Amino acid sequence: MKAPCVAGQPIEQVVMEPRTGTPPIRILLVDDQAITGHLLKRMLADAPEMVVLTCTDPRTAVQMATEHDPAIILLDLVMPEMDGLTLLRQFRAMARFVHMPVILLSSLEQAETKAQAFQAGANDYLVKLPDAVEMLARLRYHVDNYFNRLQTQRAQQALMESEQRFRLVTQSISEAIIAVCPNGMVHFWNRGAEHIFGYTEQEMLERSIDLLIPSRLHVPYFRKFYRMHILGHRVRAGVPRSGPPDQTMELLGVRRDGEEFPMELSVATWQTEGEPFYAAVVRDVTERKRAEEKIRYQAHYDLLTDLPNRNLFLKRLDESLVLAERQKKRMALLFIDLDRFKWVNDTLGHDAGDELLQQAAWRMKQCVRRSDTVARLGGDEFTIILFDVAEVSSAVRVVDNLLQQLSTPFPLTRQEVTISGSVGVTFFPEDGTDRESLLRNADHAMYIAKRSGRNAYWLFTPEQADLTQ
Repeated sequence: MKAPCVAGQPIEQVVMEPRTGTPPIRILLVDDQAITGHLLKRMLADAPEMVVLTCTDPRTAVQMATEHDPAIILLDLVMPEMDGLTLLRQFRAMARFVHMPVILLSSLEQAETKAQAFQAGANDYLVKLPDAVEMLARLRYHVDNYFNRLQTQRAQQALMESEQRFRLVTQSISEAIIAVCPNGMVHFWNRGAEHIFGYTEQEMLERSIDLLIPSRLHVPYFRKFYRMHILGHRVRAGVPRSGPPDQTMELLGVRRDGEEFPMELSVATWQTEGEPFYAAVVRDVTERKRAEEKIRYQAHYDLLTDLPNRNLFLKRLDESLVLAERQKKRMALLFIDLDRFKWVNDTLGHDAGDELLQQAAWRMKQCVRRSDTVARLGGDEFTIILFDVAEVSSAVRVVDNLLQQLSTPFPLTRQEVTISGSVGVTFFPEDGTDRESLLRNADHAMYIAKRSGRNAYWLFTPEQADLTQ
């Protein structure tokens, strides 16, 4: 008789403590057969960061997920109390689990069943259970995507909070306010302007506004103000206009010491004795621009190695496939896994592991052309896109150089270490013409290279696909 999971208490919690002190990655498995949890535990034996929570009663799965906040959920498709599709829809109906990755497990490999799973919101569908290598790769792929999404959301939230704090501060201090005569001379300059630009009021009164704009930009910038000046004269003469001249714009300013910076101007016009005058509220938006650039960077690049991350890699792969198809070019896709990286990380610590990843990334970039792409998928897994490969031997020469570079000792801060690499290679269009096929092929070939003794590469062939199952 099966023992259902009590609210808040899983029937079994398989905890593999992370050896490096990193937070565990919780995996919630909902399956009425307890044996599935034991099998999953064995599969993840080499992934100490993974913590498996199992529940055999799907009726309490939502409550358990709410209490334990897993990073990914595995659902059995066929269960007596509640089928996996119904439970999946319950999860997706809750805002907390809308973006959480969910994988459906089933003994059925039918197109209609898969279609139903994806329509219900599943991120993946596996015929249970695949081999340990594929299961771990799938879990890491979906968990990395989920954590990247959370990281981006946190960065966006931090930016919003930063902007809110900025507004509160600006309400308590004077912003830069500058008033300009029709001839472009400054006739009002407050302390906020002195703080931003570095000029005192005495230094700027009756001096031209062009002192605050880089000289190379005078022509395009003052065309804007000239149009506003003409519009002001039309207003004075009673000529109808299509819209108000007041506007907000972003320009490049220059401080007294010559430093250039982005500034936002809220420009307004008024008339005095029939003459148009102009005033601008000026804000230094350097920090906002940096925050926006940081978010853009984090969305596309790995913060440790400065290499393209998974998101940018997939975008470039799609673009390369389109271009290769159009130009009838051969393309090679390489998957690289660093051998013995886990030993370095566990023995010498995170700092040494990070330093090793940075040096390895730099060496990989030296092995390819500027037109090629080296990316970090996560952990110690990298990938390379070689575009316009004339011959298979050309890609092999790159791989040979890559393996030689990775097997050369790395001079880390604490000590010198020696590792190696396992590389899987697949080609477009010989081995596949779409993203999914090439990714799968390169991944399979890489694991064959690793199983063959490491410090080696393997060229994918259709005949080997069954060997990796």
